Amino acid sequence: MSTVSSPLTAILLFLLTHCAAPSQRPASDVKFIVIGNTSPASPFVGYAERLPAVLRDINHEHPVLVIHTGNIIHGGHEWMGITRKDVTRQFRNLIKQKKIFTSAIHILAGAGDQFNGSLELFEQYTGEKLFYSFNYGDSHFVLLHIIDEGRKMSPEQTRWLREDLEIHKNSSAIFIFSHHPVISYPQNGTRYSGGEELHKLFIRYPVKAVISGDANNFYEYAKDNIRYIMAGCYGFNNRDWHWGFYQYYIGHYDGNRFTIKGVRVNFPAHEQAKIPAEE
Repeated sequence: MSTVSSPLTAILLFLLTHCAAPSQRPASDVKFIVIGNTSPASPFVGYAERLPAVLRDINHEHPVLVIHTGNIIHGGHEWMGITRKDVTRQFRNLIKQKKIFTSAIHILAGAGDQFNGSLELFEQYTGEKLFYSFNYGDSHFVLLHIIDEGRKMSPEQTRWLREDLEIHKNSSAIFIFSHHPVISYPQNGTRYSGGEELHKLFIRYPVKAVISGDANNFYEYAKDNIRYIMAGCYGFNNRDWHWGFYQYYIGHYDGNRFTIKGVRVNFPAHEQAKIPAEE
């Protein structure tokens, strides 16, 4: 039997060798956004006027996920004149705003997200747990519930964190997020009471950065090769003097190096909110 190379065979060979599947991002490569402090200027307004423009700007960055470090509403207590209706209106507007995002968003509770000292409404409307973790590719992301300097983590959360870090000890990188900073630079008077204890735990694992966002500014402090980063955001309301502050941050890990940079949004001269407050 004679063998003849047919044109069809040649075409198939060409397709197999030259038309491979599109290249995929390495499993260790991840680009994410950090944002926070997006609450309205007043609990009686219901929305931050400039926030929709920021969310649209974030979409143009094409992140794989967004981490919100808390203060999504302007909460408070009834003795301040703030009612449950004022708070729920803000949360309902948040649900509308989330629909602008084209990527997954994870939200931490902030001190400003409480009503009468409780986060019940936060959990109800966001559907978020107060602390949890997830993976993206080879990286592990941990969201801790730390909202002020004096309130230590519960025994339940502490036990969970130890187990979670041990389970994911072989991750390419671990990124930890909290509302209040775990550790800040020595000159800063703000201290979390359990910070040093947590740091001793973190250094046993491939923790690249611990990122928080309860302040308005940015600073970074390195300790034992762990970067403690305050990624504070500001400028989402018309009355805010936003110049000089970042509205969000872009974090990128390429499997070896982690970078983070702040972004200032160029707001239109007369930005109108696209998400009206509820009547």
